[in-house]
Amino acid sequence: MRIRTRPIVGLLASIVLVSACGGSTAPSASQAPASQAPASQAASSALAAGTEGADLGTQTSDQALCTNPTAAAGTALTVASYGGAYQKAQRDGWFTPYANATGVKFTESEDSSNATIKSQVESGQVTWDAVDVGNDFGLNVNSDLLEPLDYTKIPGSEVLPGFAGKYRVADITYGVVLAYRTDMFNGQAPQGWADFFDLQKFPGKRGIYDYSAGGVYEIALMADGVAPANLYPLDIPRAEKKLDTIKDSIVWWPGGAKSQELIDSGEVSMALMWNGRAWSAKNVDNKPVEIQWNQQILTADYWVVPKGTPNKDAAMNFIAWTLCKQNNAAPSNEIPYGPTNKLAQANPTKVKDLAASNVNNTTAYFDDAWYAANAKAVDDAYNAWKTQ
Repeated sequence: MRIRTRPIVGLLASIVLVSACGGSTAPSASQAPASQAPASQAASSALAAGTEGADLGTQTSDQALCTNPTAAAGTALTVASYGGAYQKAQRDGWFTPYANATGVKFTESEDSSNATIKSQVESGQVTWDAVDVGNDFGLNVNSDLLEPLDYTKIPGSEVLPGFAGKYRVADITYGVVLAYRTDMFNGQAPQGWADFFDLQKFPGKRGIYDYSAGGVYEIALMADGVAPANLYPLDIPRAEKKLDTIKDSIVWWPGGAKSQELIDSGEVSMALMWNGRAWSAKNVDNKPVEIQWNQQILTADYWVVPKGTPNKDAAMNFIAWTLCKQNNAAPSNEIPYGPTNKLAQANPTKVKDLAASNVNNTTAYFDDAWYAANAKAVDDAYNAWKTQ
């Protein structure tokens, strides 16, 4: 669930401040905090960096899509996301309410993949209408695969600065975090990625996302002493040398649901995870799991529309509805992922568990723009290292 340029900092501050207000409607002027915490301001800027913004200056969204959504009879949409607890939160917060309001019939895929979007578009067999993708997709370099978003419908001016681009708009923020079992280390708690790589002090298998742009190189470099602000350009040989030290202890997970299964079962004692999955392991599955927020990688997921879908207008309407201030934070009722509409308010019971609420001076951020320019080289290096 990852590509950027440098306008992101003011954004996360808004997430934290808005979320802290609680509730599910826009805050009044009296509720708005008077100042922003420096850490949150820095986080916002860093996260927005690398997003290629759309021209929203003269565009206004159709507010009727927020308050009274409608759809033609027989409208059907296929939506792809990442499955598990996250997709359930999307289903309960977005898919089902929108279907009830409009009559739209949803078909879901839990296998969101940049490669699948590319395959569908290039073959002319587009079956996905709206896709939740990571931060490493949806920039101008992907323009041949995506429809430009319709900001006469989508409330782009309400989206956190830097998170509304020509081909993608962020729907949630989250963190790539170190999750660990509290019952395996005799009361000791890992303090960062260096401990993740210390198999003597913290024994056991390690779960890592099987994806070259999902954080594997970043955590290795931070474990090896690279400061979060100095991660890019990635020193891949250095990262792979560090990864070699735990290679035989890595259990690769292909999707978020599997990461949760691995730590739930105790097959891994620590895992690189998305913060909502780790939270679900502890609070839904009732497992002895905690999050170490030091050196988290703060990032976002985005909606995109594959080029050539016959349901483009209906997909735009749906995406617009999910970005409305009264709807955008709905997934946070079930999982601590933050809203991206700056007027939306996360469920107050989840605010302390949002990635944006746990920013500190060790927080890292993916450089989406760097990945856009280097994706093939990174992926080739990763696949070569894995098969060595």
